[in-house]
Amino acid sequence: MNQPLTRSASDKMIAGVCGGVARSFGIDASIVRILAVVLSLFFGVVLVIYLALWLVLPLEQGGPTGFDDLKKMFSGTNNSTPPSDYR
Repeated sequence: MNQPLTRSASDKMIAGVCGGVARSFGIDASIVRILAVVLSLFFGVVLVIYLALWLVLPLEQGGPTGFDDLKKMFSGTNNSTPPSDYR
């Protein structure tokens, strides 16, 4: 392994998981993407693994994980104000 396993911020199509895995193992990201697609056609568990890696792997250089992004998305404050009159 050349680098620690993180998601790629620059080499990404969806979430940067395949780009990060490819960089970590020192291979081309296209090969990892093709393998992921082909294997997911035969084994659905590959999609679950991809989602799990997205949730737990941080973005490169100490960025947030996918779980952190989800927390931020769903814990945002609602800026709309309720009507003052409920009659």
